[in-house]
Amino acid sequence: MNGEKMDCVNLKERFGNRFKIQHEESYAAERSEFRTAEEPWLQIIPCRHGHICPWGGSTLAACTDKAGGVARRLKALPFTTVAQDGDDGANILFDMEHFEAVAEIILPRKRRRLSEAGRQRLAEAGSKTRFQHGAGSDSEARTGVSMG
Repeated sequence: MNGEKMDCVNLKERFGNRFKIQHEESYAAERSEFRTAEEPWLQIIPCRHGHICPWGGSTLAACTDKAGGVARRLKALPFTTVAQDGDDGANILFDMEHFEAVAEIILPRKRRRLSEAGRQRLAEAGSKTRFQHGAGSDSEARTGVSMG
């Protein structure tokens, strides 16, 4: 790379509308002056069987959390390359164009979405306890003591 910065897929921009996006555990330790530039490299999509992370360019890695059937199925795909293989899991590389096929195996965690009706229901439920702006104090009504 000779000191040049290699780009990677920004998972939040590309998949954030469908899947949960988290930061890799070292994100909190990253120095603030580098955090913005490094953030895409530290994003992960948590999955039922591990996680997906950027590898560089349009390449992603499916990192399984154990060896076994999921790792074997990913390794058997014709478009994958094994970067690391161990007793505790495997890191398997694939191009972003094959994301859907890999996702069917490693099962990314979906982002929760509220319907408009659900959003309205929550807003109404919280309206009774929501802070209200106003001149009068709520404590005056509760205690019967005037603050003025």
